[in-house]
Amino acid sequence: MQNIFTSSNKIRIGIDGRPLEGAKSGIGRYIFELCKELDKLLPEATFFIYSQTPVEMPCSNNRWVPRVDNTYYSRFLKGVLWLKLRCATLCQEDNLDWFWGSATLLPRLPSKIRTLVTVYDLNYKIVPDTMPTSLFWAHRLYFKGDVSKADVVTAISEGTSKRLTDILGIKVRAVVYPSVNSNFRSCDEPSVKYFLSKHKIQRPYILGVATMEPRKNLKLLIEVFNVMCAEGKLKDYALVLVGGSGWKELDLRRVYECNKKISFLGYVDDGDLPYLYTGADLFTFPSLYEGFGIPVLEARACGTPVVATDILEIREAGGSGNVLYVKPERDSLIKGIEAVISKKNKIESASNISGFDTWADGAKKLATLFSVR
Repeated sequence: MQNIFTSSNKIRIGIDGRPLEGAKSGIGRYIFELCKELDKLLPEATFFIYSQTPVEMPCSNNRWVPRVDNTYYSRFLKGVLWLKLRCATLCQEDNLDWFWGSATLLPRLPSKIRTLVTVYDLNYKIVPDTMPTSLFWAHRLYFKGDVSKADVVTAISEGTSKRLTDILGIKVRAVVYPSVNSNFRSCDEPSVKYFLSKHKIQRPYILGVATMEPRKNLKLLIEVFNVMCAEGKLKDYALVLVGGSGWKELDLRRVYECNKKISFLGYVDDGDLPYLYTGADLFTFPSLYEGFGIPVLEARACGTPVVATDILEIREAGGSGNVLYVKPERDSLIKGIEAVISKKNKIESASNISGFDTWADGAKKLATLFSVR
């Protein structure tokens, strides 16, 4: 990628690295991929990744500095408390020009350090009951104040931007969309068969990809699957669930472990997900609320029919065509699944997300904002 900025732009950018800890969820992937592109666009910048535990660095050159907090007591601090107390100290030691609040909230920084925050959603306002108590109160206490005082605010969708303005009166400078990597495409049949055989998955199956937490509404999906199986509407189908551990996962396990036709694969690397999407007759995404909906975009890229919740943000990810939008309710979801599996109309993925922003497009917007003095 051609550098679009001057070589004199030797800025020092700090990044909240907590989303990069452990297996990468949607936010972690979003940060990781944008950082890789920022490295190309800002070749004179130095990046500091702040975290409580070691993370996989987006780039391996010496301009990317891991700042793992090795103090004994940091391991006992909740993430938000660590950000407010310990991360703030580390940032001041590094003489930053900018700090990117990649998880929306900000440490307590001197005014000389400019700040950019990314807003993914307004869960604490729209679906507070789906959040762990500690996370809900952290957002209730700090979200509006931190976002309001940021020098630059970005959002991951127009829907999130609109909600931020309508609910909190905060203006967004730019929408930086998530994207998908080039490996998300319709896979060849022999590769799909090999992968499914390796994981003992038999066709036909319905696929769900989401973190195991209440907001993703997987309990409803399992209930609908059980009902449709009992009524003979999904006689030959299995349900395959993929996703990392989340809040109240054990409650969900008690539900799906009662049906042997339901398989839970846990976290699956991005390199393998396209095989699962391609092999599926249908991808379902009945989430109660999303700031965007990356799995819907991934399914589109692989040419997989989708049934997803009908909200503005998910429509931005799903577009029109191979996505059927429904209410996140039992009867609506049943009708949506019935409508799609009766057609079984997979389409080619080549033009399925054409024209959508790439990671490079998003990074270019961020790089421009970081370059403003």
